Amino acid sequence: MVGAGEPGTAGRGRRGTSGGLDSRLLIVILVAAAVGIALVPIWLRRTRAVETMRTELRHVLAECRARYAAASTAEDTVRVDAWVPPGMQGEPRPGDPPCGRYRRRGMVD
Repeated sequence: MVGAGEPGTAGRGRRGTSGGLDSRLLIVILVAAAVGIALVPIWLRRTRAVETMRTELRHVLAECRARYAAASTAEDTVRVDAWVPPGMQGEPRPGDPPCGRYRRRGMVD
């Protein structure tokens, strides 16, 4: 009887040796699922926020383009360069640049 009576082997069967790996894998899967469940709402919020910013930027650029198209003199263009377009709610948001910055970056052309 090889192995009989060796310390630490009593009561171990086939399940005891591979059971540790299975439970570790289960723990890893549960932790990964918990992290995924926690991160999905954050990812969705960011996706919505980015889409909102893109929509607002399209709106602002369309307004700047329309004002530049209506400008007939250099003085009108200077006025449009300094004009800060309102956001989607109708009031300028803090930190929004005037149309001139968009034009200098080639975003209005």
